[in-house]
Amino acid sequence: MAKGKVLVVDDSMLSRVFCKDILIEDGYEVKTASTGIDALEMIEQDGFDLVVTDLVLPDINGDEVLKRAKQIEATNSFIIMTAYASIDTAIECLKSGASDYLTKPLNPEEFKILVNHTIEQKRLFEENIGLKRLLKLYEVSRLVSSCLDYDKFYEIVLDSLLQVPGGSTGFAVFFPKEGSSLILTAWRGISRESTAKEMADNIMKRYLSGPNVITGVSSIPEPENVSGKGPLLIIPVKSKEKISGYVAVFKSPGEQYTDSDIDNASFISEQASLTLDNVHLYNHAKDLIYIDELTRLHNVKYMEEALPNEIKRAKRFNLNLSLLFIDIDMFKRINDNYGHNIGNKVLFEVAQVLKKSVRDIDIVIRYGGDEFTILLVETPSTGAKIIADRIRASIEGRNFFSEEGTAIKLTATLGIASFPEHALDKDTLTLLADKAMYKGKAASRNVVNIATK
Repeated sequence: MAKGKVLVVDDSMLSRVFCKDILIEDGYEVKTASTGIDALEMIEQDGFDLVVTDLVLPDINGDEVLKRAKQIEATNSFIIMTAYASIDTAIECLKSGASDYLTKPLNPEEFKILVNHTIEQKRLFEENIGLKRLLKLYEVSRLVSSCLDYDKFYEIVLDSLLQVPGGSTGFAVFFPKEGSSLILTAWRGISRESTAKEMADNIMKRYLSGPNVITGVSSIPEPENVSGKGPLLIIPVKSKEKISGYVAVFKSPGEQYTDSDIDNASFISEQASLTLDNVHLYNHAKDLIYIDELTRLHNVKYMEEALPNEIKRAKRFNLNLSLLFIDIDMFKRINDNYGHNIGNKVLFEVAQVLKKSVRDIDIVIRYGGDEFTILLVETPSTGAKIIADRIRASIEGRNFFSEEGTAIKLTATLGIASFPEHALDKDTLTLLADKAMYKGKAASRNVVNIATK
């Protein structure tokens, strides 16, 4: 009989064979995977006593495999393999629940000792039912508390509650903003989104609205308006002491939720509530990094990240992308004649004109001073020219700072460069759009100029 079942994940065939041979010789059953996605499919289907994964993989990295596997089963054991330069990242994996890490090139004896120790430790916990439950609750809580991303938060909390206290089916509904209605944010064990929405609507109408709305963890032995499901547990998640949403999990028919299950759900609810406050704070702070304080537009730091991502998306789906560079003509005269305070208010007005001239999916950026850029997604140069002409005319035809009894007139010069027509990378696209704008300024100002290769 094998000592245990181990999955080795590495994109290097040499490394996979090396680890597999050592472990088979030591009495383990071993399977291998070359990508993170393949590994997750195998973990979900087969289950393993231990996963040994390289940190760097061709699709998703080992730390992401670890986090997603913990959502499947919180007590999954992991050893991370890493090159010397990645030890800091490996330590982050330990914080996310890895049992240990090894540096490459591997020492065979050290490798065997660590694998044996990790599997033996897991067996000791599993043989003690009380410790096993505490370990699972601890791992689930750690998984929840480590999340700082909104979309992942909803799924992680749902997956955690499907593990502890447990369930076969579940969904999460949250308020996208204060004063709005609950919306479906995640679901599990339900084949279609439309079915999940219908189930969520039924539960919301019966238990999450009106004068008898649920405010604490509640067990419902036979939920109304839901067929084919067992007992229901509804778990509220709060932020700043106000309910932000709910997670609902169903046991299979014939099962029931115990007092211990409700206590565990309450504990996870508290952890989720604390985490949601952290998610709000983190994302607010992150937004501030990318927001221009004067105009409330995105700043150039955001552009440095957004533009490469949009180019990647355009390449992948064979789409167009256009970049506009916008410069307010002779803006220094505004500051000289009216002062910087009024000049700043005029720039804020210009920002509002730009935002109203494009779609919500387009990205308006204050590049610096009196220069702006706009990323027009899925837009070729012909479409960009129409939008640029509209922006130019809107700025020319507006009386700025008119509320104060002053009619300040402005004009703007715009340059356009498009992917893939003019450039295939961020730096070239930015350079060509900038050059096109300055070419227009040198010629006459108050014009739109399209780049040439």
